[in-house]
Amino acid sequence: MKLIEAVRDRVVLRSQIMKRKLDRSATRRDLDGALRNLGERYRALVKAGRVEIPGELERAMEQVASMEQRLAEQDRRIAELERERPGWTT
Repeated sequence: MKLIEAVRDRVVLRSQIMKRKLDRSATRRDLDGALRNLGERYRALVKAGRVEIPGELERAMEQVASMEQRLAEQDRRIAELERERPGWTT
């Protein structure tokens, strides 16, 4: 009987740990979303000229701009490929 109780207690404890880990993961996703939103809003303010870029963020902003350009180029290439109509040959 003590073995069954010990196993049950262990299962309950592991379940509580997993529940807390799931809660932590959900909070992490929420934080990631909030940080992404903050970054996007800040970037929009910089682009609109309403906020100056602090010196310590200049490099990070340049990296973001470079990635935005690369993403736009990739989108353009995908669009070109999607417009192509390959000829059917048999």
